Amino acid sequence: MKSGFDWCKKQFKKWYRPDAEMVKMLQALIMTEENEISCDDVFAVLDEFAEAVRRGENVLLLVPLVRQHLDMCPNGREEYETLLRML
Repeated sequence: MKSGFDWCKKQFKKWYRPDAEMVKMLQALIMTEENEISCDDVFAVLDEFAEAVRRGENVLLLVPLVRQHLDMCPNGREEYETLLRML
Protein backbone atom coordinates (compact mmCIF):
# COMPACT_ATOMS: atom_id res chain seq x y z
CA MET A 1 0.00 0.00 0.00
CA LYS A 2 1.34 3.41 -0.89
CA SER A 3 1.60 6.17 1.62
CA GLY A 4 -0.63 9.21 1.55
CA PHE A 5 2.33 11.33 0.51
CA ASP A 6 3.03 9.11 -2.51
CA TRP A 7 -0.62 9.35 -3.53
CA CYS A 8 -0.56 13.17 -3.28
CA LYS A 9 2.70 13.34 -5.19
CA LYS A 10 1.26 11.25 -8.01
CA GLN A 11 -1.99 13.24 -8.19
CA PHE A 12 -0.31 16.63 -8.22
CA LYS A 13 2.94 15.69 -9.94
CA LYS A 14 2.75 18.43 -12.56
CA TRP A 15 2.76 21.34 -10.14
CA TYR A 16 3.78 19.91 -6.76
CA ARG A 17 7.54 20.19 -6.18
CA PRO A 18 8.24 20.27 -2.41
CA ASP A 19 11.67 21.05 -1.10
CA ALA A 20 13.54 18.53 1.06
CA GLU A 21 12.35 20.04 4.36
CA MET A 22 8.73 19.92 3.27
CA VAL A 23 9.11 16.27 2.23
CA LYS A 24 10.55 15.41 5.68
CA MET A 25 7.72 17.23 7.41
CA LEU A 26 5.04 15.54 5.32
CA GLN A 27 6.58 12.11 5.86
CA ALA A 28 6.74 12.70 9.62
CA LEU A 29 3.11 13.80 9.58
CA ILE A 30 2.06 10.66 7.74
CA MET A 31 3.99 8.46 10.17
CA THR A 32 2.29 10.05 13.18
CA GLU A 33 0.44 7.54 15.32
CA GLU A 34 -2.26 7.93 17.95
CA ASN A 35 0.05 6.63 20.69
CA GLU A 36 3.46 8.27 20.74
CA ILE A 37 6.07 9.18 23.30
CA SER A 38 8.04 12.40 23.64
CA CYS A 39 11.73 13.01 23.00
CA ASP A 40 12.27 13.39 26.76
CA ASP A 41 10.68 10.00 27.40
CA VAL A 42 12.85 8.37 24.73
CA PHE A 43 16.06 9.99 25.95
CA ALA A 44 15.28 8.77 29.47
CA VAL A 45 15.41 5.11 28.33
CA LEU A 46 17.66 5.34 25.28
CA ASP A 47 20.72 3.86 26.99
CA GLU A 48 18.73 0.84 28.16
CA PHE A 49 17.20 0.48 24.70
CA ALA A 50 20.64 0.51 23.01
CA GLU A 51 21.98 -2.04 25.49
CA ALA A 52 18.99 -4.32 24.83
CA VAL A 53 19.66 -4.08 21.09
CA ARG A 54 23.32 -5.01 21.66
CA ARG A 55 22.21 -8.03 23.73
CA GLY A 56 20.06 -9.15 20.80
CA GLU A 57 16.73 -8.68 22.55
CA ASN A 58 13.63 -8.13 20.44
CA VAL A 59 13.11 -4.46 21.25
CA LEU A 60 10.31 -4.15 18.71
CA LEU A 61 8.16 -6.33 20.95
CA LEU A 62 9.39 -4.86 24.23
CA VAL A 63 9.30 -1.14 23.46
CA PRO A 64 7.77 -0.47 20.03
CA LEU A 65 7.06 3.19 20.81
CA VAL A 66 10.77 3.91 21.28
CA ARG A 67 11.57 2.34 17.90
CA GLN A 68 8.74 4.28 16.29
CA HIS A 69 10.04 7.53 17.78
CA LEU A 70 13.58 6.84 16.57
CA ASP A 71 12.27 6.20 13.06
CA MET A 72 10.76 9.69 13.03
CA CYS A 73 13.20 11.74 15.12
CA PRO A 74 16.60 12.56 13.57
CA ASN A 75 18.04 13.84 16.87
CA GLY A 76 16.97 10.74 18.77
CA ARG A 77 18.21 8.47 16.00
CA GLU A 78 21.61 10.20 16.00
CA GLU A 79 21.91 9.82 19.78
CA TYR A 80 20.88 6.15 19.54
CA GLU A 81 23.42 5.41 16.80
CA THR A 82 26.13 7.12 18.84
CA LEU A 83 25.26 4.99 21.86
CA LEU A 84 25.41 1.81 19.76
CA ARG A 85 28.87 2.73 18.47
CA MET A 86 30.06 3.31 22.04
CA LEU A 87 28.84 -0.07 23.34
